[in-house]
Amino acid sequence: MSMKKFLFIFCFLLCQFVLAQNDSTLVSKPKLGLISADKLNIVYRGILNPISIAVPNAKSYTVSGLGLRQENGNYYIAPGAGNEMVVTLEIILEDDSKVVEEHVFKIKTLKRYITRINNRNCVNCIVLMSKEELKDAEITFYLEDFIFELPLLNKATSFEVFVFNKRIKNINKFKKLYQIKGDKITDELYIELIKLKKGTEILIKNIEFDYFKKAREQNINIASPGVIHIKITD
Repeated sequence: MSMKKFLFIFCFLLCQFVLAQNDSTLVSKPKLGLISADKLNIVYRGILNPISIAVPNAKSYTVSGLGLRQENGNYYIAPGAGNEMVVTLEIILEDDSKVVEEHVFKIKTLKRYITRINNRNCVNCIVLMSKEELKDAEITFYLEDFIFELPLLNKATSFEVFVFNKRIKNINKFKKLYQIKGDKITDELYIELIKLKKGTEILIKNIEFDYFKKAREQNINIASPGVIHIKITD
């Protein structure tokens, strides 16, 4: 046997061994179904994790698991306690034989999420911004140690803007200025903001995101998004 052929066979067997260690199943055959959240099969506690399910050449299949939810044909995992969860796939093949598979997901707990303006913010601090930076500024949220992409769900759908007012005899001394629909500072709001003096502080709060709304509708306990505290620098 040539060295090149030997290396090919060795690499093939090694790949099969590694793949076998990363999952468990109730059948000895290679898995027919694919259930994936991401490349590492990780789901996060406290949020809805979208998953994809595909079973080629199957007559039908059913999927079940603790914390598994279905909505409009899409599947989500909302894991509970523990470090792992199992999604079971029962597959009916074309010859009416039945195959049962188990797909294991690791559960991680999110460190925290941070609301941001133009991808900037921090915890218990003030974001320094020029008036020019406020134009068309985008409101989103960021999840620390989060490997999924949220290109749509992490954008705000509405928020309220409060401006610091020394004349108000109140603890926070902020008055409401605008309620915005969407994820960006509007042109109308920007016209008002550029009238403010240097050093004026702004609060963006009561921020609404589709992701958090969807979680609440699924009775998932999730904290409300935080505020964004801004100081104008010019």
